[in-house]
Amino acid sequence: MSENLRTTLDLNEVILITNYELIEAKKLLEKEKIFSKIFPAPKTVLEACSPVLMISNKDEKKVLKVFEDNGIFYKTLIIEKDIIWELLKR
Repeated sequence: MSENLRTTLDLNEVILITNYELIEAKKLLEKEKIFSKIFPAPKTVLEACSPVLMISNKDEKKVLKVFEDNGIFYKTLIIEKDIIWELLKR
């Protein structure tokens, strides 16, 4: 199995981007074949249920290069486990 294969359980880094750039950022990552998903922000990250882009921290350098090359402003945050666990914990 490829070491680059990612699943939802690998999504442990939150990318905070303004809403109007979120879809554009997702499309840029798809074009570069970088696995990412859009989820509601966990309460541990934001109080509001705003959408966030989730990536694997294993892809962080590639993702940040893509964003910098395309003028996307972002903030990152590593979560404790994966996004599903983070959304379900109380």
